[in-house]
Amino acid sequence: MVTVQYSTKLAPDQVEALRKISEKTHIPQAVLVRQAIEILIETLSKKSVSLDFLSLVKKRVKEDAGLLKRLASA
Repeated sequence: MVTVQYSTKLAPDQVEALRKISEKTHIPQAVLVRQAIEILIETLSKKSVSLDFLSLVKKRVKEDAGLLKRLASA
C-alpha cells in the first residue's frame, strides 16, 4: 500500500491512550491510526444518505422558521 504523510494534532489524553493500546497490542501507532480512519470512513460512508437527509431537513426547518416568523409579524 502506498501511503502519504499526513500531520494532525491530538489531545494529550488521545496520544497517551493510543500509546497504551499500541503497547498492549504490539501494533504500531501509525497502523492503529490508519485503521481508525478507515473505520470512520466506512461508517460515515454508509451513513452518507442519512447525513444528507438530515442536512436537508435542517435547511428546510430553518427556511420554515423564517417563513413562520414573517407570517407572524404580518
